[in-house]
Amino acid sequence: MPDTLIEEPIRPTVTDDLAAPAPAPEGDPAPADARPAPPGEAAPRRPGRPRGAACLVVALALAALLAGAALGVYFLFWRYVPTARQHIPGDANIVVRLETADLALFGPVRQHFLPLLDDAPRTASRKARIEAATGLDFPSDLREIVVASTDAASWVALAGGRIPKGRFVAGMEKVARDEGWTGVRREGELLLLGPRAVLGQADDGTIVLGTDVEIVKAALPASPDADEWRRLDLPEQGAVTFALTSAAWSGAAAAASGVLPRAGALFRRIDHASGTLTLGAEPALSMLLAPASGEAAAALAPDTQAFLGSLKLALALLPDVVDVVGARAALEGAQALAQGDLVEIRTKWPHEGLDRACAELAHRARAARDALDASAPAGAP
Repeated sequence: MPDTLIEEPIRPTVTDDLAAPAPAPEGDPAPADARPAPPGEAAPRRPGRPRGAACLVVALALAALLAGAALGVYFLFWRYVPTARQHIPGDANIVVRLETADLALFGPVRQHFLPLLDDAPRTASRKARIEAATGLDFPSDLREIVVASTDAASWVALAGGRIPKGRFVAGMEKVARDEGWTGVRREGELLLLGPRAVLGQADDGTIVLGTDVEIVKAALPASPDADEWRRLDLPEQGAVTFALTSAAWSGAAAAASGVLPRAGALFRRIDHASGTLTLGAEPALSMLLAPASGEAAAALAPDTQAFLGSLKLALALLPDVVDVVGARAALEGAQALAQGDLVEIRTKWPHEGLDRACAELAHRARAARDALDASAPAGAP
């Protein structure tokens, strides 16, 4: 006789209820993987959701998306292939290149020059009109400025960056007409702004501003050889870079011979030179001299060092007001050393000297701007 009135199997415990699968409906056998494990053997564990792997995939996808967006912004909006140096006249013998991004980060430039753009209502309105007429947002669209000369008398300034093509000359002509500038006339593709200022724009957008029509026309077409500018040994990187050819040194030797015979003799022994001025908290100057044919760097280096000592002595006799840029302090630690076939001049440039130079240049620029505003017609905007 049974112990209970109703015969039924013993109900499993709570733990067994959780571990065992629900019984399959009668007549429908349970799947093999859902059947209870044989006695003494652990039931197989169902695989869990791969949350860690999913998060990793999402993170990688997000990183790839952000990297792609950054590269897109860089190549479409920020990346700039230098074009201004392609327009250096073929017979240029003095070249200076300015990297505007590095200059804008230099404290004295920000302190003394940037306020010139906004510290006068007329200047701010003129800046807005120029931007509307030319499409150029100055100074954020500019990336480089190259200044070159063929004979130290004719000069040209080349501005490259994110500059709209084919608009600058016509746009500046409109601004000049609206503001009533005097002495401005159009001459073909050029805009003459006075007796010593001629404006043009190259096909690649580079702005060309020169002292005469001839040098501007010589700079408008890009060099047929993309690497022709390398003949100057102009450094590719640096806030301020410069190069002087053998013609420049010959001209300097002729000019110095009558006053400083030793300097003239030394300059004739130099074929060409190039250098870099690094800005920042501790500016530094580095200049490489290539000896002329028949000269050796080992012999040129000590004579160059002696010449630097003579310059230091000469500047010591001058009042402080003359040495605005801090050349006297720079010469104190200048060294000329033979480096293989070249002579390298290295020195630290005083930050306070560059600050004074920027302040002086900004003062002159402000005076010129105010004079231009004063000469404008009363009804000009």
